[in-house]
Order: sequence, then structure tokens, then C-alpha cells
Amino acid sequence: MKITVITPTYNSQVHIEKNVKSILEQTYENFEHIIIDNLSDDETLTIIRNLYQQAGKAEKLKIISEKDSGISEAFNKGINRSTGDAIDILNSDDYYFNEHTFERIVKAFNRKNILFVHGNIYFYDPVYGSNIRKPLLCPITRAMPFNHPTMFFRKEVYQEYGLYDTEYNFAMDFEFICRLTRLVDDFYSKGYYEDGEPLVKMLAGGNSWKYEMATIDETKKALHQHGFWNFSAMKNFALRKLRAGTKNFLYAAGMEKAVKFWRKRKWDI
Repeated sequence: MKITVITPTYNSQVHIEKNVKSILEQTYENFEHIIIDNLSDDETLTIIRNLYQQAGKAEKLKIISEKDSGISEAFNKGINRSTGDAIDILNSDDYYFNEHTFERIVKAFNRKNILFVHGNIYFYDPVYGSNIRKPLLCPITRAMPFNHPTMFFRKEVYQEYGLYDTEYNFAMDFEFICRLTRLVDDFYSKGYYEDGEPLVKMLAGGNSWKYEMATIDETKKALHQHGFWNFSAMKNFALRKLRAGTKNFLYAAGMEKAVKFWRKRKWDI
């Protein structure tokens, strides 16, 4: 089984080294790394090329550097150019938790007739507190059921059910899961939860964090689009808006400790 990792980049020189090294250090070596770069004007691409050349693995690297219209288009460019059997999207400021991630993913696919493998994520947040987050595996009307950076999909999933919707700027992953939930019978059971150590270390501060309110609004759009907008969805949407607004107020008031306490309770740390 060949694994494709897709990484969108734009002026990512601060974090990209950890991302690339976490891939180069994998014990399972049948992979390709596709960089979709939105015309960076810093040292992002130089760092990536140098790391692959130093590791003697330049043949595993593909770089497409051209203007794109957003993250969804970048994801789709990578998927269309992929030659792997399983695809993961790893943003430039995220990286694999340890060198055994690919090994674990391949073993899971080999054990089960499944569409995807997913797992826990280590969410690094120096402002509100870091923690390990297990997938909620909740109804789609409540929240995102999976940790998207940990989701390795068989390529056939994209071939059969389509790519990411470029009408979405922030919640394209949520829309994709809504679509699969609607189109695939008992979709959740078609995945394998690789429990235990996290698969990915994710840094807080990405677009969905910076533009949280806009992201929440796009989840409402996706629920409407796929016929999941009901009383439960309305209630959880309102609660999520309230939580986000409260968090922003507390942060502005210098009360980060209150947010940290709530997050520890929420994630059972």
C-alpha cells in the first residue's frame, strides 16, 4: 500500500521543517509527499527541497507551486495528482506524532475492509492549554465526529464521492463528512479507529481557529446542503456560537484560565 500525504503551503517556513521531518522519519517508506504551494515568497520550498535531498528521498517529493483560490482547491489539486492508495491531508503547521504513524495506518487497512482509518490528535495550544483529543464519533448534527488531520481515506472514496467543495473556505472537511454520511450507508462503521497514541500533532491557530465564527456558519451551510438541519442541529449550532463568543470575550478580558479550565473538563484531561 502506498500512502500519499498532501500539504498545502503558503509562506510556511516557520513550521514546515517539523512537518517534513515527521514524514521523512516514518519507518514505513512507501509514500509520496505532495506540496501544493500558493506561490510562497519565503524559504518554504527551499527548506522542503533541502530536507528531501539530504534524506536521499527526493523522488518521493512532488511540488506544485501556482496560484490557487483557497484551501479546498489546494486539497483537490493534491488528490488529483496523487498515486497513493490512501490519502492524508497534513497542513503545513501539523506533523505526525511519531515515526510509526504510517505503519499503524497500513496495518489497519490490511486488517479490515474499510474506507478510512482515523485516530487521536494531540492538540497543541499554548494559549488555552494542550490536550489529546479523541474523535467525538457523535451525530453529524452535534459536531465534527472525526479528527480530520488523522483521516486516511482510500483514494476510491474521492473517486466515487467527489473532492472538497471549493465553495467552502474553512469547513470543507465538515462538508465532506456530511456528504459521506448522507451517501454511504452506515458511514461511521466503514472506518477503523486507531486508538492509543495520537496520530498527528496539530497546532492551534489555523484558519478554523482564527475564523471560528465563519467556520461555524459554514457548518450550518453544510448541514442545510445535505439535509441534516433539524432541531438538534439548530440547538448545537446556537450552543457552539455561544461558546465561541464566550471564549473570545474571556480571552479579551484576560481570563484565559477560565477557558483552560473549561477545555480540561470538556476533553476529560
